[in-house]
Amino acid sequence: MKYIYSIVLLLCLSLPMRATGGEMPIIAYMGVPNDQSTDENFKTFSECGFTVSLYGYATLRELTEACRVAYRHGVSILGHCPETHATPERAAAILKDQQGFFGYVLQDEPSEAEIDALEKEICQIKKVDNSHVFYINLLPNYDDWILQHTKTRTYAEYLEKGAATSCRQLSFDYYPVTKDGLRDGWFANLETIRTKSLSKGIPFWGFILSVPHAIYPQPTIGSLRLQAYTNLAYGAQGIQYFTYWTPSPDRENDYHNGPIDRKGRKTKTYALVQRMNSELKSVARLFYGARVTSIGHLGVIDKGTRRQTMMPPNLNKLKISGKRGCIVSQFTKDGHTYLALVNKNYRGKMKATIGWRNDTPRRITKSLVEEPMKSSFTIDAGDILLFKLK
Repeated sequence: MKYIYSIVLLLCLSLPMRATGGEMPIIAYMGVPNDQSTDENFKTFSECGFTVSLYGYATLRELTEACRVAYRHGVSILGHCPETHATPERAAAILKDQQGFFGYVLQDEPSEAEIDALEKEICQIKKVDNSHVFYINLLPNYDDWILQHTKTRTYAEYLEKGAATSCRQLSFDYYPVTKDGLRDGWFANLETIRTKSLSKGIPFWGFILSVPHAIYPQPTIGSLRLQAYTNLAYGAQGIQYFTYWTPSPDRENDYHNGPIDRKGRKTKTYALVQRMNSELKSVARLFYGARVTSIGHLGVIDKGTRRQTMMPPNLNKLKISGKRGCIVSQFTKDGHTYLALVNKNYRGKMKATIGWRNDTPRRITKSLVEEPMKSSFTIDAGDILLFKLK
C-alpha cells in the first residue's frame, strides 16, 4: 500500500495545481455588498486589483444583476442566495450561463457534519452546472476550540473531510499577523495544507487579512506581502482577502478600516491593498500553474518546518542575514526551474548573498523581466526575491 500511495503522490506532484480559468483569482471575501452593486462600486473594486467579489445576496435576482454589473468591469461574482441552497438545481439552471458568475458559495468554516450536507448540495448543483467553482472555506488549526467547533478528533481528520468534497480547490483561512507578532503555528498549518493539496491533486487557496479588528493590527505593505508571498511560495493557486468592505462591528470584533469603510468610502488601507494587488497580479503569473517541488527555511526554523539543507540547482552559495530568515521555495513551470526567497520578517529588511556555478541563473523582477545576477540582494519586509535557475 505504501508503494501504491507513493506512485499516486508522485503523479499528483507531476500535475500543475491550477484551479480554474487563465489567471490566478484574487478574491475579496465580503467584496461589494448586495445592496451596493453599482457600476461605480465595481469600478472601484476592479481598480483595487480584485478579480472576484464574494458575497451573499438576498435573492437570486440580486445575484444575477450583480453578475451583470460586475462583468462590465472585468469582475466575477462568487456568491450565494437563499435559492442556491433551497432549490440548487433550479438556481443553477439560471446561473450556469450567467456572464460574470464565478461560482457557488456553500459555506464558510463548516463543522464535519455540515460538510456532508454541503457535498449533497454540490451534487445537486453538478447535475445542472459542473463548470463553475464550488466554494467551502475551512478553519485554520489555531487551538482546541477548532476541534470543538468542527466536532472532529484531530485537525487532520477535519482537513481530510474537507478535502474529500467535490470542490476543485482546498480553501482555508489563517491570519498570522497579530499585535503580538506572528502566530507560531502558521507555517505548520501551511505545511499540512500543502501536503493534503498534493495528496488529493487539488490546488489550495490562502488568505490575507486586510481589516483590523480584535488582536489584528492595521495592515502594512510588509504584512500584506508576507501573507501573499508566503502563500505563493507554498503553492497557493488563489489569494483571498478578508475583507474588502468593512463589516459591522460585533461584540467580539471591532472591525474598522477595511479597504472600503461601511459607508462605501476608500480608507488608507485601500491604497495599500491596491499596491499589493498590482504586485501580486504580476508575480502570480509565474506561480499560477507552477509546481512547487521543495520548501525549506533558513534562519529561524519555525514549528512544523524543515531547514533548507541542499543547495538549489546551479547555485554554490546561499546565505541570508536578518531577524527571522526566509522561506526557500523551488518550483517548476514550462520546463524551467525557479527559486523564490521570502523574507519572514514583515517589519524589517534582510540580506541574501548568492553565488552561482554557471551563466544559467538569472534574477527575475516582479514584472517577470530577466536580469543579470548579482552577488548580494536586499529583500524588503515580507517581500519576495525571484530567480530562474535553469
